[in-house]
Amino acid sequence: MLGFLVAPLVDHDAPDEPAPQAAIVSVAATPRSIEPRIVRPQVVPSSQGGQLTAGLKPLRLAPLDVGVASMNMFRQLSSAHALHDARRLTSRPGVDVVGWQEAEDFGAVLHRLPGFATKTFPYSGGSSELAISWRSSRFRLVAADQKRVAYGVSSYEGRYPFGNRLVAQVTLQDRQSGRQLTVINVHLPQKIEDFDHHPGHWTDTKNAFRARIQLQRLAAIWAQAQGRWVIGTGDFNFDARADAAYLPAGGPTRALRRTAVSSYEELGLDVATTFPENGRNIDYVWADKGAYRSGRIQFDGQWVLSGYNSDHRPLLTRLVLR
Repeated sequence: MLGFLVAPLVDHDAPDEPAPQAAIVSVAATPRSIEPRIVRPQVVPSSQGGQLTAGLKPLRLAPLDVGVASMNMFRQLSSAHALHDARRLTSRPGVDVVGWQEAEDFGAVLHRLPGFATKTFPYSGGSSELAISWRSSRFRLVAADQKRVAYGVSSYEGRYPFGNRLVAQVTLQDRQSGRQLTVINVHLPQKIEDFDHHPGHWTDTKNAFRARIQLQRLAAIWAQAQGRWVIGTGDFNFDARADAAYLPAGGPTRALRRTAVSSYEELGLDVATTFPENGRNIDYVWADKGAYRSGRIQFDGQWVLSGYNSDHRPLLTRLVLR
């Protein structure tokens, strides 16, 4: 197993602050493939001095349709309501991968979803709020790790306390093709966008400062992610419409513009809001930008689902992996 550290990045819009070290659980280094897999025939000499082809003919693998969802479970739910939400989402035929947030109390729920395997992460004597599930008939787990990328804010430091910020990822192997898919899951702190007075702009809080650090380090993690396909999920607590309109420095789109593209950027925002309480789309699914530009990943649809107990609605996208 090979670990790697995320280099500290500097937020030039805020005063200096000690940067946290990245806390590594484990990660396996796996080479990223570039070209479609081709099974090449074996060439042997013939008795006439030429060459004969033995074995299989060249084979290009068919594209894969994969349903990817991001879901904030809402930590104040009962276990029964959380189980209802998790089973409702994963029982949909078009769902294959789910990135969960606020799942620290729901590990038992997520580990008993029919047809799905789940990776939860230990943290600070308990479980991390991040978890990732996948349809076990389609994928198997290759590697998993979690990093701390920004400090939280205590009730003594700021008006809106939150815990340390983490990034979780798993690398999965498609059982049919053998190709690898990495899923990166994240949750940014609350009270970072001034949506009441200046939507699309940062608030003047420590939360916003730490969120910008988190996004910078998230971009570095994306750049190092392994596998032919890399995708992301998460609650970013920043409205996608306002972010697209104002493109604030250090915001989701600008922070990840070199490494990732969201389904909102590709498919637009003609969908219901994922956080009905204030009418914002703050839950995202992302794809690796290099793979997107080369055609290895394509967005083929997105939906905001209803009928859940959580205060968030899950965002479901369909991706075509080539």
